[in-house]
Amino acid sequence: MDLHVLDHVCQLLNQRRADNLPTIPVSINLSPSDFNIDSFIDQVLGITQKYQIPHNMIQFDLMTQPVAVDQQRLKDAAANLRKQGFRICLDRYGGENNDLSTETLLEYNFDYLKVDVRSFNTNRQRAKIILASVINMSRLLKIVPVVKWVEDQAMLNFIRSLGIMLTQGRLLAKEMPEEELSQERDNFESVEERALFSGFNHINVLDPYLETRDRLDNNFENPRPNSIFIVQSQQAKLVYCNSAFRSWTGCAGMTKRSGNT
Repeated sequence: MDLHVLDHVCQLLNQRRADNLPTIPVSINLSPSDFNIDSFIDQVLGITQKYQIPHNMIQFDLMTQPVAVDQQRLKDAAANLRKQGFRICLDRYGGENNDLSTETLLEYNFDYLKVDVRSFNTNRQRAKIILASVINMSRLLKIVPVVKWVEDQAMLNFIRSLGIMLTQGRLLAKEMPEEELSQERDNFESVEERALFSGFNHINVLDPYLETRDRLDNNFENPRPNSIFIVQSQQAKLVYCNSAFRSWTGCAGMTKRSGNT
């Protein structure tokens, strides 16, 4: 990452704030060589201070595994960034970094794990089991999973059944020129919505499945009934449920509607 990139991003966030537009978190790619820059973290802190950007609005995506000689330096720097309130993400798990990222998960603490699903075919049951297991592993490590390269509806439906709240892919949103993004107002979640769904990101809907003896019997889409409701002003709104819950409520004669709690 060229530090000029961070400066430019912070400048854009500052301008959105000045124009009374929603301030949105931004991910910036980071490579181990960035930590070889003298006073790298001090410069990062200086840039965010210059524009008064909250540190939790900046996420650094680690793109590649560091070589052995860089390990301790990178580990200390990543820990320092997290201590300062920045978010750290391991990118491309399951993609071109797959042979390296398991070791990285052992040695580093991350806030997010981006799972590359380009090689996963939802028509193959083994692929579903592997992907569900990766998501569950991430949850157990207290790392929020993000599924990237979601390009078809079948994949989106499947990862939704796993309780995934964060996705990347052209199915939901295509690349947008900076000029359009700078003026975008209506398609971003509010601060309140972001806080709410941030809480959902830490819920592992696969937990009940771990308690059953047949958890490897090739049916991750049908665990025990599981659901998430938002309760507000004595009204309950269903925001997530799996197929087992839908089947159970149908058998119980319940209908899809909100009601008093």
